[in-house]
Amino acid sequence: MKINPKQLKKCIDSVMENVIKTRRQLHRHPELSGAEKQTALLVAKQCRELGLTVQEGIGGYGVLAMIMIDDKRPWLAFRADMDALPIQEKSPDCSYISAVDTVSHSCGHDAHTAILLGTIQAVVQLKQFLHYNLAFVFQPAEESCKGASAMLRDGVFNHITPSYIYALHVYPYLPAGSIGLREGAMCAAADMFDVELKGHGGHAARPHECTDLILIATHIIQALHQIIGRRINPLHPAVLTIGQIHGGHAGNVLPESLFFSGTLRSLHTEVHEEIRSRMDRIIRQTAELWGATASFTLRQATPVLSNNTQAIHEATALFEAYLPDVDLIQIQEPSMGGEDFAEFLHTTPGCLFRLGTGGRPETRYPLHHPCFNLEEDSMSSGVAAFTALALQR
Repeated sequence: MKINPKQLKKCIDSVMENVIKTRRQLHRHPELSGAEKQTALLVAKQCRELGLTVQEGIGGYGVLAMIMIDDKRPWLAFRADMDALPIQEKSPDCSYISAVDTVSHSCGHDAHTAILLGTIQAVVQLKQFLHYNLAFVFQPAEESCKGASAMLRDGVFNHITPSYIYALHVYPYLPAGSIGLREGAMCAAADMFDVELKGHGGHAARPHECTDLILIATHIIQALHQIIGRRINPLHPAVLTIGQIHGGHAGNVLPESLFFSGTLRSLHTEVHEEIRSRMDRIIRQTAELWGATASFTLRQATPVLSNNTQAIHEATALFEAYLPDVDLIQIQEPSMGGEDFAEFLHTTPGCLFRLGTGGRPETRYPLHHPCFNLEEDSMSSGVAAFTALALQR
């Protein structure tokens, strides 16, 4: 049996009221990476009410919900992330603004979770049209880049082997309701790094008796930023950013320790290794030159997210067949943002696509902005896309 686009649209329309309600509930009660307890309970409850088999506590608060139509059939997997960011929301006209101080869904993971729950509602209605068993992965801790690898270590797919795995990410730079597709590299590899400097503190009036760690840090940071501009091929995209720095307690006292941290992003393995090596030398040698000691800690957060060619081609064909009213946009450039869905793609072919959510000025703020919000009607395209993938033959 095969469904037609009108039947699919009617089904999607029937679940959208609940999708929007769920998204607003999650938006109002965001939870940080590793603390998604209530979000996970809501997900598990809704999935059980829809008749799915549910496993909880995978890699933290991860949830796996499954629909098995025949144990001899192959599997498809779908993933949504659930965590929020440590950002104070500033959307005064939003009736469902975050009720948690300094925490908000400024990256749209509330929408991702609501969309996947809406997809489950839709496919339960359309179960007679399914040709695959379906696994729905609700992942914690994407923003800390720990959740995907934690779920894999915890054996999320120990008992099933998905043929493909799919994910989406909201994208305010595309028109609301459109879908952005790209073959190959979609998101950059991302590292996080910490630097700690130590020396002799003292009176600001006598810097010659001290180790001026703040001055040393400025030399190091300037040199780190020059790696990409002067030591890396400009045709190979890379980004290095310092996101925080802490040192000192008074304007007339030189501190004895200083800490700063940041992130490194690139799309090429060789470039990534070159930058890492030069960072280590610059940090240690500059500190030593000025009489300080330095520790440099680098943590690989995510590898490059590369969409499988066959998966993206088949997804595009399904969208063209089932979603005739949805604009499909070919994304020309990869993002320098990291996305730990890449960890799932190491073992399972699949793809991530963009869901356009930009419309009015108030829904065109960038991801991770305090005023980030989205056109809620655009979520219907996400539910429709996931449902079309679930119905593939």
